[in-house]
Amino acid sequence: MKKGFSAFIGVVFVALILAACSDDSGSAGNGVEIPKGATEVVMWNLFGGGDAEYMDEIVTEFNESQEAYFVNNVQQEYDEYYTKLLTSVGSGKGPDLGIAHSHVLPELVSQGLVTNIDDYAADVGLNWDEFNQNVLDVTIYDGNNYAVPIDTHPEIMFINNDLVDDAGLLNDDGTPNFEETPEGFVEFLTSLKETLPEDKMAFAFSSTGEDPYRIWWALYNQMGGEHLVSGDLDNPTYALDHEKAIAAAEYLYDLYHTHEVTPLDLADFYSDFQSGNAAVMSTGVWATGIWETTDDLNFTPMPFPNMFGQEAAWASSHTFVLPYYDDADEEAQKGAVEFMKFATDNGADWARAGHIPSKDTVLESDEFKEMPYRSEYAEVADYVKYVDRTVHARGIQDIVVRNLDTYWAGDATAEEVFAMIEQEVTDLIAE
Repeated sequence: MKKGFSAFIGVVFVALILAACSDDSGSAGNGVEIPKGATEVVMWNLFGGGDAEYMDEIVTEFNESQEAYFVNNVQQEYDEYYTKLLTSVGSGKGPDLGIAHSHVLPELVSQGLVTNIDDYAADVGLNWDEFNQNVLDVTIYDGNNYAVPIDTHPEIMFINNDLVDDAGLLNDDGTPNFEETPEGFVEFLTSLKETLPEDKMAFAFSSTGEDPYRIWWALYNQMGGEHLVSGDLDNPTYALDHEKAIAAAEYLYDLYHTHEVTPLDLADFYSDFQSGNAAVMSTGVWATGIWETTDDLNFTPMPFPNMFGQEAAWASSHTFVLPYYDDADEEAQKGAVEFMKFATDNGADWARAGHIPSKDTVLESDEFKEMPYRSEYAEVADYVKYVDRTVHARGIQDIVVRNLDTYWAGDATAEEVFAMIEQEVTDLIAE
């Protein structure tokens, strides 16, 4: 897991370009005053909106809870975050503590840009047994822990209780009344479409981008599909089961085109649900924090239906990582892991954003159980299906999303789309 010389030179070159375009004089921090006697721990984060606020509150709580360390929380632009993180760490000028999505970890691990956390974890009392094993597994490489998962954030479903009740499809316990089968879900959405007023829609859902891709991945795994690529981290082999992949895509395609239970090309499907004009919508758990602050929106979150025999849902995780440096400040690194423990111990604070905390001990706490909505979907953490662990994960996702968009639009057949996906992914992993 060492960086190759040529890869390192490329990293440094891009880092120099970024440094030249920056006005922060090469510092990883943001110039805040560090309390006397405290070791500064510079943290870069990629969060925006409510996520950023909740993480900032956790940082403040940590800083106020002790005097040995001061976490300097530096907000970064999301679109530039990973380029800046990889290049800055590669040049030795990055943060002491970073945040990475689980699908980006293979790149960081492969290039030797993150440190094995196990030794520091033992020093600060970070107990791996407290984590949900399914979520923790995505951070383990060659038996070593290279990240601390903060959460898992799956794609789930939200229902407008009032509209579903008006259609006569709400059970006495507040759950939607449908059979959790492929046919049952279609019948449910079709009944909503036929029963609701014309200015209301059955299912608000995007027909482009990552949301339909995530549901496709969930359905593919529910059908028994396991991989898009498999094997070696750096040099995987193409492994998509085209029969299952096409069947999953066709099911979703039919919701748009055959059953017409969701319109194509919605301008803003979030707004359609938030304004009370849609009975059902699907997106990530992070929307929970938005909906619960929306006046007069009576909703219930729930796992996306497991319709094809195997429990599965798309998800990613936010993780804490410890960047690797030849001359790393060990005290700052220890402080970074102290903060990782504090933040995950206080996962109920992070759950306010809607995410599922990574620790079972948090999920079992009264503080979490007393929070509204979250327990309705916390179980999904046990069966989320992460994308394949490969250094090509981001490139593969771009390929699949772009090609599936042409299928949802009706511009290509499923067979043509997956033939193109195979060609492009095969070319990518051969580079």
